[in-house]
Amino acid sequence: MKKVEVYFLINLGAILSLFAIEGELAVYMSRQDDILKNVAQDKLQDLVEISNVESNYDDPDYYRLFFDVEGQYEKGTIEFSPSFTTSIVEIEGDEVRVNDEYIEELDSVGVEPYTDEGSSNRYVAKIKLSSVQEDYLNQPYNVDLGVRFIPEIDSVTYNQWTDAFGDYSVTDKLLKIINSEVSREGSFSMNREFDTPVTLIYMDGQQSEFFIMFDKEKYTVLRGLNWEIPFSIGGVNSDADFSLELSSGKDMVKELLSGMPRSYIHGKGVGSGTVEVIGLRKRDKKSSITSAKIVVVDPQYSSPSEDKEIYIGESYVFDSRVKDVDRDRISVKMSGSAVNTKTYNSYEAKLNPKSRGKVKFETYVDGALVKGLAHEVNVRKVPPPKMEFKRMGKGTNNMLLTVTTYGNKNGKKAVVPLSGIYGKLEEEQPEKRVGNRRVVKYSFEMDEPQFGETTEIRIKVVDKYKAETVSDNEFEYYD
Repeated sequence: MKKVEVYFLINLGAILSLFAIEGELAVYMSRQDDILKNVAQDKLQDLVEISNVESNYDDPDYYRLFFDVEGQYEKGTIEFSPSFTTSIVEIEGDEVRVNDEYIEELDSVGVEPYTDEGSSNRYVAKIKLSSVQEDYLNQPYNVDLGVRFIPEIDSVTYNQWTDAFGDYSVTDKLLKIINSEVSREGSFSMNREFDTPVTLIYMDGQQSEFFIMFDKEKYTVLRGLNWEIPFSIGGVNSDADFSLELSSGKDMVKELLSGMPRSYIHGKGVGSGTVEVIGLRKRDKKSSITSAKIVVVDPQYSSPSEDKEIYIGESYVFDSRVKDVDRDRISVKMSGSAVNTKTYNSYEAKLNPKSRGKVKFETYVDGALVKGLAHEVNVRKVPPPKMEFKRMGKGTNNMLLTVTTYGNKNGKKAVVPLSGIYGKLEEEQPEKRVGNRRVVKYSFEMDEPQFGETTEIRIKVVDKYKAETVSDNEFEYYD
């Protein structure tokens, strides 16, 4: 074989190998994007939370299901495609049978904002009872709210994702995928299924079947706080037609209040357990029993504050809302060396500190102190900008600079390299607000030292409050 032919074959083999590598790389990148898409779907599921779910039967024409929507979404973009489904009921003569193979779905469910209580995030799902076949009024319905929204991811979540992934660039790529998906679909959709079914109860007293029924199988109550749990009564016309008795959980329940169409049990969050109530219809001695599990959990803030310090002369608002507690029941007590003691008849404490010291916020529900739920901050003057340097990989001269400025209305005004930098600063992360701070990140390459083995890096940062900081750091330079 001639030399020219040999060289041709060698080059051809190299070209084919390159194509094969590029093909494998393309497959790898495609798989990586698919993985990130799945991660994005998983992360977005946690952005919206349905809470404070309550069934209401006061309207004789409608079944109403109230709920709150909390989360990170653009206001005005939340939409619902509710689904109420139950198994088909088959009636043959006197025999009633449930056929789980066929599903009945209501087509008259509507969701609208509920503003009567002044809340901007409370909604009500309404079902016109006259549109439901009589055989299905007392069927257990599985509920899926079918939430659609445009995500609005805050800086706290951004930092949490970055810490979890170990690299802000992964978070940025994840955000690009989310934005691309939302741009294509118009919004993000997800299922919000209830753990337990709901029942449409036609409360006109004409039902022959007597029953008592909790709305859910499990209730979460807060440790140390009083709680109230409702349950429904059907098949009777007045309070005098029936009686109620606790058969278990007597040590958990302080009071049993009988009423129509709703009765209540009251207690205090001391221990978990099961409560069982027996109802008796007096005219024919028909009985019904219902039970619910009560789980005691430690109180948690709905929006935990990450602020450890606040600054003199700047306004500050502390949000003391508690998970699973109506905000109207909450008040806040403020005390400490930096402020005068004051109690706010609201879940928000607003202040503008004038001196150094400490501030403590204590949360009250129905006037009772919530033990173990308090937040403390230090009050100080607004500090100057802070710089942190980190080498971007072992044995590399590439550095990551994190610039932090402090104050509600502050931010970077100028970041000026003075020495020790080869080329220019490249912005890796745009300035983001984190509480009462702002953070921006830059990358750069260290300049080779003229003498010795270390490079002195000097960078000046000036914030909008006209405070400035000059770095004076030395790092080993790798050849």
